[in-house]
Amino acid sequence: MSQFGQYLRKLRKERNLTINQLALYSGVSSALISRIENGQRGRPKPDTLKKLASALKVPYEDLLLHAGVLNEQISRTSESRDLKPVDPSWYKRQVPIPVLGSIRAGTPVEMLALNSSEFVLVDSDLLGNHEGFALEVVGDSMIGDYIFPGDLVIVKYTSNFSPQDICVVAINGEEATLKRVKCQGDICILTPSNPSMEPMVYNSVDVHVIGVVVEVRRRLRNK
Repeated sequence: MSQFGQYLRKLRKERNLTINQLALYSGVSSALISRIENGQRGRPKPDTLKKLASALKVPYEDLLLHAGVLNEQISRTSESRDLKPVDPSWYKRQVPIPVLGSIRAGTPVEMLALNSSEFVLVDSDLLGNHEGFALEVVGDSMIGDYIFPGDLVIVKYTSNFSPQDICVVAINGEEATLKRVKCQGDICILTPSNPSMEPMVYNSVDVHVIGVVVEVRRRLRNK
């Protein structure tokens, strides 16, 4: 049995709940709860932890910590910079968002499907009242903004943007690109920040802004 499985079982029994009752209250299947408690399942997804936390009446961040999600995020951050003591309120502001996959910051590629098996934590203040997601950059058209291949961009779901924003844009409903967007009448101009690349022009009806980049994360790599 995993340490988190033991912890979850302890919380459930302290509340005199059966697995079936917890499943009913949380919306998480009894089979999944049983596998988690018996250590037959890897780390639960953040959305599963959120449902269990609500049903068990415990802080969401408590389950995130015991499941190792917050610890992993803090560890990754500490690899790239020295950390000051963490304000306890920081934990409460952290929310998990899915990593959808990679996006080419250059020639548009097909929108990548949701990959809900990977999540990162972000400060909810960055997203406001919006949902969010993360994308890995694999092209170099935004290097003028110091956004490089391998960087992870944190994106706020919103169709509201200004010409200064770096946007995630769907072209013809299927393709995705990372650009600044300026619409004039019936056309939209998608502009890279790589000086060697030219702006792209589309009919405005074919352009849909999915979100705005609010943070860029860089992972240090061993040569």
